[in-house]
Amino acid sequence: MLAAVSNKNLVGPGGALDLFLDGLNSANITHALVVALDEQTGTWLGRRGTAFYERRLVSRTGSTDNHATSGLKFKVLMDFLSVGCSVLLSDVDVIWLTDPFLGSLYRDSDVEGMSDGWDELTAYGHHHGSGAYRVHARNSGMFFLQSTVQ
Repeated sequence: MLAAVSNKNLVGPGGALDLFLDGLNSANITHALVVALDEQTGTWLGRRGTAFYERRLVSRTGSTDNHATSGLKFKVLMDFLSVGCSVLLSDVDVIWLTDPFLGSLYRDSDVEGMSDGWDELTAYGHHHGSGAYRVHARNSGMFFLQSTVQ
């Protein structure tokens, strides 16, 4: 399943969520849904005819900005994994040109993620000189978790 998490900040005609969903349709990705964090988003998705489920979550601070919303993804992931569903979680600013389940994911590990590195060397960290080692952050904008039996 490809899933995105959104709140009312991103909905509306021409908004980020609208563009994301149009991209999914253009790439013919049919096994996708949006986790709506509030009623307004759920209502908008329902009117658009998009698969979704409403999971009302609020950040500790009550903020609804993108960083606060990003932190809620991990609670949403448990919903999928606990019922045995593997999930590719995507930010809505990702543009899908093809179905990622048709060759892009190797599925040879339980977790596949992206890095903010810009090449093979920086994706995992590198020696920066003078004995310094620079590690680049993993990015929660897109990652795949495979549901496995323990």
